[in-house]
Amino acid sequence: MSLRNISRPRASRSCDNCRAVKRRCDQQIPHCGQCTRLREKCPGYRDDWELIFRDQTDRTIRRAKEKSAKCASASGASYSPSPISCPGPSIDEIGVNYFLHNFVIGGHSPSRGFLNYIPTVFNADNQHPTLVASMAAVGLVALANSTQQPELVSHARIKYSEAIRNVNAALASPVESLKDSTLMSVISLGLFEHVSNFESWVRHVQGAAALVVARGKGQFSSPAQILMFNQVRADMVVVCLHQRQSFPDNMRELQEEATKNMNASCGFWLLGTLAVRCVNLYESLVNNTGGTPDSAFLEEGTFIQHDFQHVPGLLATEEPYTTTLDSGGDPQVFYNGRFDLYRSSWAIRLWNNWRMLQLCVCEIMCYLLKKVLVTELEPVVRTHMTQKLQESLQILSKLVDDILATVPQALGLISPTSESEHDSSNASSPASVPGGYMLIWCLYLAGKSPNIRSPTRKWIIQRLQAIGETAGNAMALQLLQDIIRIDQSSVGHQ
Repeated sequence: MSLRNISRPRASRSCDNCRAVKRRCDQQIPHCGQCTRLREKCPGYRDDWELIFRDQTDRTIRRAKEKSAKCASASGASYSPSPISCPGPSIDEIGVNYFLHNFVIGGHSPSRGFLNYIPTVFNADNQHPTLVASMAAVGLVALANSTQQPELVSHARIKYSEAIRNVNAALASPVESLKDSTLMSVISLGLFEHVSNFESWVRHVQGAAALVVARGKGQFSSPAQILMFNQVRADMVVVCLHQRQSFPDNMRELQEEATKNMNASCGFWLLGTLAVRCVNLYESLVNNTGGTPDSAFLEEGTFIQHDFQHVPGLLATEEPYTTTLDSGGDPQVFYNGRFDLYRSSWAIRLWNNWRMLQLCVCEIMCYLLKKVLVTELEPVVRTHMTQKLQESLQILSKLVDDILATVPQALGLISPTSESEHDSSNASSPASVPGGYMLIWCLYLAGKSPNIRSPTRKWIIQRLQAIGETAGNAMALQLLQDIIRIDQSSVGHQ
């Protein structure tokens, strides 16, 4: 049953005051004109996600009973309320609701999730059935894994197959293929591929990138379109780093076009442009056959590191966080008794994206500096290079610690609102499946870092294994094997 076919009252976009007294609301921003005229304090309007999916309320149930009673009276039958079944959400609605609650508004977070731009696309395209099926599929498989209900997985796979058919049909249409709902459907289904394997996810990301390229330079007319491009760009960066490939030129050209439509100094956008530079530096280095001297790579790495230093200041202003030390916390959840509190899932993702890129650049710098230090150098140069190496190693250690401090909140094991609400007993509650999706890559890169000790790496292995097993996340378990091999190798050389 589609969301558009459900019988329910039309969602009112009026402010709370106007809805309460059933008066016409002009929906002016930031305050309703009716409230202003009557000198009332306007409480504001409903969030986009609330208008998209609302739980069945007592009022809706009462209306359904009244309608049934009228039908019974018209037919001459006596009305008895007992056999009337109350309207409840369909399987599709359950999946969509779970998706919205955990991936869009952020679940335990008081703000937004990392796909917070979906409501705009969802409403603008009249709740497109392809996007509904995509969100239902991801929501159902995440719900099935988080609550250990395997019977829901079959429903999720049915919705996934439906969504894939719809996407393929849309891609064959010159009109449908350019719709934002089609791209958003593809992005959403990428989350489903985590239950398959890494190779399936890579193919999915490459398909999303091809669709972005096909949409052309005219696709950046709204903030939601830029955020969708940013999501595909971020996924493509991970694919390129893992496969040692340069960032596609056609995607880079689109990045330059998108930059014209937004503030290029915005934290998340600056991160994306730096990520592309990081990818291309890494690809050039690993595929270098001797034509480029190490000094050139070292110079470019130094430039990128310098530019990265501006990002924390931006993020600290846009998305500040606090650090808490709790020596009595569960060591399996709180590494070294530390956890950080962020305002939203989006903030965690922004900071961890910056940390992941910094990890990559620092590892490149460490590799190059170690190569340089085994050559003949002037004493002054050697001292300078040794100092730079030590600084890079210290940065690596801090980045790993900072990533691990995001794990408790990302997995929903602590409250993000205040330190006083922290309760270590929450560690025994089921971990957030969406949080696991968000942590996979940063834990993977942290676990692969050559500068961490074996106990730290083992802690990361346990976290990734738990994410993979409790969330049914095959990709996490697949990436985990790389870290296990590194840990076994490091122990063997000690």
